[in-house]
Amino acid sequence: MRIAVVGAGVVGVATAYLLAREGHSVVLIDGACEPGRGASAGNAAQLSWAYADAMASPALLRHLPAIMAGRDPAFRVRWRLDPDFLLWGLRFLANAPGWRWRGNTDAILRLAGESREEMEKLLAEVDIDFDYRLAGKLHLYPDEASLAAAKPGVERKRRLGFEQSILSLSEAQAVEPALQNYQGEIAGAVYTPGDAMGDAAAFCRQLTRHMADHLGVVTCFNRQVVGFEQRHGKLTALRFADHEPLETDRAVVTAGPLIHGLMADLPEVADVQPVRGYSLTIARSPNAPLVSLTDVKRKLAFVAIGDRFRVAGLADIERPGAGFDAGRFDVLHAAARSVLPGCFDDAQELMRWSGERPMTPSSRPMIGPSRNLAGVYINAGHGMLGWTLALGSARRIAGFLN
Repeated sequence: MRIAVVGAGVVGVATAYLLAREGHSVVLIDGACEPGRGASAGNAAQLSWAYADAMASPALLRHLPAIMAGRDPAFRVRWRLDPDFLLWGLRFLANAPGWRWRGNTDAILRLAGESREEMEKLLAEVDIDFDYRLAGKLHLYPDEASLAAAKPGVERKRRLGFEQSILSLSEAQAVEPALQNYQGEIAGAVYTPGDAMGDAAAFCRQLTRHMADHLGVVTCFNRQVVGFEQRHGKLTALRFADHEPLETDRAVVTAGPLIHGLMADLPEVADVQPVRGYSLTIARSPNAPLVSLTDVKRKLAFVAIGDRFRVAGLADIERPGAGFDAGRFDVLHAAARSVLPGCFDDAQELMRWSGERPMTPSSRPMIGPSRNLAGVYINAGHGMLGWTLALGSARRIAGFLN
């Protein structure tokens, strides 16, 4: 069976790999010149198997007035008179009560666990270099109240099979000595030794090359899918902006922010909206942390990627295609410098990045067959967890197609 995978970010590349591994004939398609050019290019690089929490939560609901008033530098919402966006916002708020947040988070954590299992299989089967390592992760809490509030989540994640522990400041500094120079408030930390990291863009490039060389995957880059051809409500081919149609038996759409361009054929994708994030990658200095860090108060993620060091953060819910906002990047840069001045003062900047991470109101990705067009499957809406959930969602899509 010939299957076209639309989108060559981490979700699309992971999907193509698992389908090809199962013996399918796969064509991987992307409008960019190479894989991993979208959100995968500058994401936080953290494989947060134990931190796949839904965004809509009681804590965010309590903080919503401050966000709407523009008093939270990490979050920004730009409301617009768009029925799809307003409906998405209402559904997002409906997912914020505790019982729904817990259900959504547990479901996403189970998917993250499947991703971790598939990553272990991939690393045993494929020899690719994407700076992968078990870095461990420290979530830094600014005060005793926030640290105490994290304890029920730690207990729940332990029950789901994740190893976590609550550390004092001195214990956290013993795990990561660079915290002795951290300028932010730290009352304690949650430590997850099994969380990993890896360069998502390198993963996309390396795995795509492996698939082309060893699994017969055909790649079509610089080709933007604009729609589908169908007969009697069933997929027959993909339509491109400037190429002849491609006949295919099935298609899996993982197109990230470009998925809205396919809404005429796939109306259900209106249920994903972009959450824009920013990152800065610099040359890693000797005093940079090696353990992955997340500053809970400032919503900053720090990770050492080989000889590079990256900070990622911000969550801007706004119109699709809003683009890079220099002012928002300055907010990220200033926050990073304030807590790790020794790393970011006079550092060699290697990449400034901003990208959209389409997310569903529940934060659960949309995985399964299209309700509108037979033969088309959707694997999208992972939000900020695309790298963490990519292989698990690929496994589930492969289950529909096997």
